[in-house]
Amino acid sequence: MDPTKRPWADDGEPSADAIFAAVGKALSRWELLESAVAGLFTVITVGNYYAPTSPMLQAYSAIAGSDSRIRMVRAALESWLLTWPLCPLGPNATDLLKQCGRWAGRRNDIAHGIADIWFDDAHWYLFPGLYAGKGRTVLANPEQGKPLIHRPDYRYNAEIIEAFADQFLSLYNRMNETTSALGEWYRIAHDGQR
Repeated sequence: MDPTKRPWADDGEPSADAIFAAVGKALSRWELLESAVAGLFTVITVGNYYAPTSPMLQAYSAIAGSDSRIRMVRAALESWLLTWPLCPLGPNATDLLKQCGRWAGRRNDIAHGIADIWFDDAHWYLFPGLYAGKGRTVLANPEQGKPLIHRPDYRYNAEIIEAFADQFLSLYNRMNETTSALGEWYRIAHDGQR
């Protein structure tokens, strides 16, 4: 599944309930991923895996928007790797953060989408909001003098949203594994310098 593509579902749901359940699942899994990204940030800035009251983590949580937090952690990781260039887990952590950044757009689609019925087939989908700044394309109407066409860029069904949720969970697991290994590598390397 390509995180840069917005799928257009062919088949919708008979009721909005399946969309609502899939949205909840996806957003909960994204929040897990956010906690794993925060864990990596904590290891590279504080030196511990768990430090919820650290000023660094308080600063992390003050940043609004997943993409901004991910970019901040990438910048911190790049700086940390200048101090610890022999860390073999650096490329893996960097790649995972890039993947998180690519998936952040689909998370935003889900978080800011609206479950609505498509009247052409009387099924439910997740669409961008009518007045959303992102997720809609404005096109000229082929009939002169008629209103512009305000077409949604995506139409997700529960299956698509759940596939995104599975990707978020996979990233969460890989980020936790990498952060745990990186934290242990750092502990050993740091203790060896004493």
